[in-house]
Amino acid sequence: VNKKAHHCGTLLQIIKHKYYIKTGRVLKVGLLKELDVDGTTDNVRYFFKDEYARLCRLAGGGIKLTSPQIDGMPRASAAGNSMENQMVKVANYHLLVETIAQALNACSLRSRRILIAKFIQNKKDWEVANQIGYEKTRYYHYLKIACSEFADTLERYTSLLGDADLLEDLHAYKDEKSEQRVNKQ
Repeated sequence: VNKKAHHCGTLLQIIKHKYYIKTGRVLKVGLLKELDVDGTTDNVRYFFKDEYARLCRLAGGGIKLTSPQIDGMPRASAAGNSMENQMVKVANYHLLVETIAQALNACSLRSRRILIAKFIQNKKDWEVANQIGYEKTRYYHYLKIACSEFADTLERYTSLLGDADLLEDLHAYKDEKSEQRVNKQ
């Protein structure tokens, strides 16, 4: 691993973070589209409120992963093996939930603490702010950073699965006219 390249990446992140704290805007370096931080935060909120909860339910879907019983009696088989298909679906849901956990764990410590308390433990904003020791405005600032960070790490870990369509990109961009999901808390 090229330590200098890793250091530069970290330095760039620090510069961007300091710029965001100072100006409230995302630093453009010309490589990436300008991130809509509020839209990305809304997308992450929606993802955890609706899609993540559903994925967790589907991953635990009540299907027992047992070997099929063979009793020696001939049976007419349905087109395809529905039990096998169900097992594959559940395994894919488990993989997605694990990928989400990896993305959460790849976030900075502060972001991880905020995201887990807010979206996994379902704590209220004021509870999370008190837990991490920030005033309301500072907490919301760090929540936006955490959501943007999670969108970045989720995109990375989803790409490692080799199928970009498994989970949608949670980023929102300023130059896109696409419809964004807004789910006010």
